[in-house]
Amino acid sequence: MGTLDGTVAMITGAARGLGRQHALCFAEAGADLVLVDLCADLNDTPYPLSSRQHLEDTATLCRRLGSEVLTRVADVRDQVSVDAAVAAGVEEFGRIDVLVNNAGLLGPGGRVTHELTEAEWTLVVDVNLTGAWRCCRAVLPQMVTLHGGSIVNIASTGALVAFERFSSYVASKHGLVGLTKALALEYGRHGIRVNAVCPSTIRSEQELDSRSTLGVASLLGSTLEEYESVSRNLHALPDLVNARQVAEASVWLAGRGAAGVTGTTVTVDAGFTAR
Repeated sequence: MGTLDGTVAMITGAARGLGRQHALCFAEAGADLVLVDLCADLNDTPYPLSSRQHLEDTATLCRRLGSEVLTRVADVRDQVSVDAAVAAGVEEFGRIDVLVNNAGLLGPGGRVTHELTEAEWTLVVDVNLTGAWRCCRAVLPQMVTLHGGSIVNIASTGALVAFERFSSYVASKHGLVGLTKALALEYGRHGIRVNAVCPSTIRSEQELDSRSTLGVASLLGSTLEEYESVSRNLHALPDLVNARQVAEASVWLAGRGAAGVTGTTVTVDAGFTAR
């Protein structure tokens, strides 16, 4: 029996990488799924984004684990698109119990702040912070009606400390933790919990078709192997965290075992922020 049996989880940025791992872990825990992704590239991003085929491949893997799955193409920068995805999930399953705000961009970045254009700054903040707000705004009314629900925002150690040459990312993730705390206070009276997970550099994994860590490495003029090696040396544990470790923290936050937990961050960083 899974810890999330009988629940419905909506996961954004679900097609590949950390989003795919979240979908798999939530499926293993027994949740039915609304999997959402843009399924298109954006200008100025440091790596190719996911395709519709990536999203459907993730859905197929989750169905093999026993989950009912609905896929939707949606852009978290557009409220109408987000509202339509939520409405489709509610129509299909009757409700959405869990929202995982995983959609995010690490760049445009790799440059000092005054070299960023306003469009580059706005893109990262609009996806990472305002996009999460739009998704919360869409699911919260029906969670209030149900008098319960859980929102898990995927932040970063960049929400707790700063990284040079990624100011837009750092600002957006700091803001996401602030949003998490504000929503926890506003909606706790309705039985809704809101928390954030803060991972550090996540090891690139071929089976998840991970691209983001490679994208950061390329922005810094490094190979993936060099970047992961340097990052590993900044952690207390002798390896980088992997996507499953991050996703399992989200599953715990979404489930009954974390019933008393809201307005906080769970840091999955192999000791990076202990320094």
